[in-house]
Amino acid sequence: MRIWLLLWILTSCSWGRPLSFPYREAGLTSEEAAAHLLNRLSYGPRPGQLQQVVQTGLENWFENQLKAPPEEFPLLSSDPRPLAQAKLRRALDSPWQVREVMTDFWFNHFNVSTTDDDCRKYVAAYEREAIAANALAPFLDILKATAHHPAMLFYLDNAYSSWEDDYAAPDNSYDPLHYGNRKPANYRPKTNPNKLGLNENYARELLELHTLGVDGGYRQQDVTELARILTGWGVEKDAFFFRAERHDPNPKKLLFQIIQPAGRNEGEKALETLALHASTARFLSRKLAVRFVSDQPPAQLLTRLQRKFLSSRGDTRQLLETLLESPEFWNRETLGAKVKSPFELEASSLRILGAELAADHEVSDLLAGMGQEVYACRPPTGWPDKAETWLTPGTLVQRLSFAHRLAGGNFRGVKLDPGKIHPSQPLKTAPAALQAYAEKLLPGRAVGPTVNLLKDAASDPNYRQVVIDTSRRGQKSIPRPNPKANFEFTRAAEVNIVGLLLGCPEFQRR
Repeated sequence: MRIWLLLWILTSCSWGRPLSFPYREAGLTSEEAAAHLLNRLSYGPRPGQLQQVVQTGLENWFENQLKAPPEEFPLLSSDPRPLAQAKLRRALDSPWQVREVMTDFWFNHFNVSTTDDDCRKYVAAYEREAIAANALAPFLDILKATAHHPAMLFYLDNAYSSWEDDYAAPDNSYDPLHYGNRKPANYRPKTNPNKLGLNENYARELLELHTLGVDGGYRQQDVTELARILTGWGVEKDAFFFRAERHDPNPKKLLFQIIQPAGRNEGEKALETLALHASTARFLSRKLAVRFVSDQPPAQLLTRLQRKFLSSRGDTRQLLETLLESPEFWNRETLGAKVKSPFELEASSLRILGAELAADHEVSDLLAGMGQEVYACRPPTGWPDKAETWLTPGTLVQRLSFAHRLAGGNFRGVKLDPGKIHPSQPLKTAPAALQAYAEKLLPGRAVGPTVNLLKDAASDPNYRQVVIDTSRRGQKSIPRPNPKANFEFTRAAEVNIVGLLLGCPEFQRR
């Protein structure tokens, strides 16, 4: 009790303290730091937004973002296409960018999928009620919200789990599935909904993917015991319902603690124990650092986040504040170190072009071709958050084709305003044109290397069509450009340059 009181006092003393981001100590200008902030904690800057954030103050912008009201999602069907369309519109238009980014983070962490027949009809409500409503809430809140939602209960089959009269506790050393060495990409075994009995699918993922992590110190026996604790947690009339007759009434032993029979409260207590566990702090801290800093985050940052997780009882706002007040976030090597997922690429491209989306648009239809069909990730692991996942030869061609097609205004339901990015000065050479547009599309970044990289392609009037045709033929490599000696700045040349910049390595990273 005294330890928790001391932690509460130490945490409460920091409330109301002005934030201070150490980007100047890292040698970053205000513009570089604002660009980095917007690329990591939003879906990228809108035209002119970087200057607005600099004027407002980076800390002020972020503190205001943390005051986001609960998301008011429209009630949608759970078909993947309208869900993906709505998600992209929110990423493009919502003023509460941090909330949108964290909604994406938590949905991926607590993944459910429209590919599951029983789960599908609940996915839209799950994102709205369990994820978005708790995107900036303490971790226990979002853990409980997902645990009680029909989407999760059906997706991981706990809705079918019930106790067995002839149940016998397993030997402590018994680990037939070798879950200590389990690869996260493996799909869960699918249950037969007509077969009654204990189902361990949700209990296993609750320990491995949602809280403690694969190396979090649990055993196969803990999986079974947690599954017993959660028997009776089901669905009735499209809502959570506890069926007492299906609940195992015997004592259990979870993480070396005896759990006395208490019906539904056994599960509620187990969620609290898992949410505040040191292994959960370590696992979640690493996931946050990988998402917002680098694929291999520094150990000092992980330690700092773990301590804040435990002292704040998993408060998401305080964790994000700690992240942004850490020097590791602002290290120059961190700038552009993360590869954008296909969804992030689409959203950031539309934002920097100042685009507007109609209610029914076709842009999100390309996500599957680039390797990420949102809301349809089959395994409970969610989408991996590493560069090698997205940068394959086939998907790279698709990403470049998307950039060129978007630049040309070739998508139904997308309205572009070229005046928002069109440079004011005359452009007589390919490098000059690249320089001018790069300063618009890559604000706060050093554009010299990008201009040098793209100058030949910018001087090839046919390059844009070559990229698009290569993608349509399903080829995995694009021929080298064929530059012309005389550059003429036409509308076609402008479209080619914008497409090149949206597809360049610098823009593909965040």
